[in-house]
Amino acid sequence: MQTDGRSGRPRAAHHLIPSAYFEDLAAGRGGPGTIRFLRRTEYSRRLLLLRALLDTMAATPGALGPLPPVDSAWDTLTAAQEAAPEEFRELLLHPQIGIWLGHSIRRLTHTAWGDGPLWTDLGHLYAVCSVAALRAGLALRTTVPVRDGTAMFPTLGLARLSGRPHWGTAEVVVAEGRLRVDAYGESVGPPEPPGTSGGDAPGWQGLRTLRADAAGRPVAVLLDDIDPYRDLSEPLPARRLGKDRITRWQELFGGALGLLARVDPDTAAAVAEGLRTVTDVEPAPGGVVLSASSGDAFGGVLTSLPPDPVTLAVTLVHEFQHTKLGALLHLLTLEQDSGAERHYAPWRDDPRPLGGLLQGAYAFLGITDFWCRYLDEAPRAERPLAEFEFALRRRQTEEAVRVLAADPGLTGHGRRFLRGMTARLSSWWGDDRIRPDVAALAEFVARDHRTGWRIRHLSPAPEDVRALARAFAAGLPAGFRLARSSVVPDLAAPWSHARTWLVRCRLGAPPGDGRPAASVADRALVSGDPPPRTPTPACWPTIRNPPTPGPASSSPPTPTARSSAVPSCRVPSTVNSA
Repeated sequence: MQTDGRSGRPRAAHHLIPSAYFEDLAAGRGGPGTIRFLRRTEYSRRLLLLRALLDTMAATPGALGPLPPVDSAWDTLTAAQEAAPEEFRELLLHPQIGIWLGHSIRRLTHTAWGDGPLWTDLGHLYAVCSVAALRAGLALRTTVPVRDGTAMFPTLGLARLSGRPHWGTAEVVVAEGRLRVDAYGESVGPPEPPGTSGGDAPGWQGLRTLRADAAGRPVAVLLDDIDPYRDLSEPLPARRLGKDRITRWQELFGGALGLLARVDPDTAAAVAEGLRTVTDVEPAPGGVVLSASSGDAFGGVLTSLPPDPVTLAVTLVHEFQHTKLGALLHLLTLEQDSGAERHYAPWRDDPRPLGGLLQGAYAFLGITDFWCRYLDEAPRAERPLAEFEFALRRRQTEEAVRVLAADPGLTGHGRRFLRGMTARLSSWWGDDRIRPDVAALAEFVARDHRTGWRIRHLSPAPEDVRALARAFAAGLPAGFRLARSSVVPDLAAPWSHARTWLVRCRLGAPPGDGRPAASVADRALVSGDPPPRTPTPACWPTIRNPPTPGPASSSPPTPTARSSAVPSCRVPSTVNSA
């Protein structure tokens, strides 16, 4: 583990972070070598979590209920690791196993809950043992929990056992390279040999695979719709995707990886090195793409089906930034904060703690990088919107980085990391490919969002309000210094972001579904035709309809007020947990 130079020697050499990797990550980058290093450190962490889980199980009477004793799991896992270390490593690094480990430890420590007895979550250990034995070519007979008639075997598939009780058990036999689940005279398992249709067989659903090519490198990623630990909270029932949706996912995934390979081969190679699973989730109301990732699940991305490859490419970049930073935070402390939700994040409607702002800023550093690189790749009709996205994301990220720099909660490592982010941002402010009218639209949207956020979440000191009211009534200037407003989150106030939606549509984005309600005044403002006697904001440009792509005639504006907009309309953006 890297130190500040004041601590003792690290205990494990493979936790030392090479300076080159740290600097690449701080700049929002990190190629395949960096990702391989982070995977090694994540494997160490998974081993520690596995050890902590098994130790706590052994110390908790009755934790495993009707399942075998924990010592049998130790024996199987140890033998599998010795017989096939690389296979064991890849299995343990499966994102859904990381989610299960975290959830199970939290259940044991009473910081999370489940919908069934404790042993139904902890007993997933024996499904992991079964897959480990199968991969290592070992024989095994064990018992696994059955959840609503199903038993999941990570990376392999889901056994469906008809007529089973909601909570129960089933016997598993691994022998001669095959896995069979036996319960009440019924025997199911993966097809032999694995066939088509995602490896399906009677009583068995296999995981589907998305395939693509990233700069000449074949990529295969599991599209997970069945593992109960594919979400970031409590276990979920399987939700099998239809054939048409699978086909659409394959088209979008191939298009997104192909696009990344053209505009940013290093990021495409890094994603190919680290991404392991994609989980389909439902979109937000109105069709806005939702995405998320977790520090527990390195290499896993949750996202709703995007409308096009550009949106999916942005989503993958966004979540992969979280993945990299999450792994780094397992090795270094970048911030020490109370967790109070007190900061403005330009891409969020709600106040964020320091750690959340850092995560968001790092994700949008990657998104800004994507739009910068995509500008010259964008089709002519999409160029105005791409310029807007680049200008807006650059503006948002720069504001967040300035807020981070002013916060005393960053550690020495955190400030060094932030310097790398700042240097990367500085290189984009000299980019002259954004026309002034589009840059002004981004500035307007940024100010509009910040103003809306302040109205909803900032509360001035009551004595200042009274003093200002008295001065106003008396026709006097406010000749005193105001106290700092307090952040008082108001998450119930509705916020449609109609003006942001209208701006994006004005620049060529399809309206999409679930369009927000826009007033007559909003439409007049965005159309550049405000009502009589209504002053036009100084930052509002006169824009061509539609804007004609072409070279910029001046440099982008120097950033002043800071804010941004939540994604809406059809834009390559997502809402997530940043």
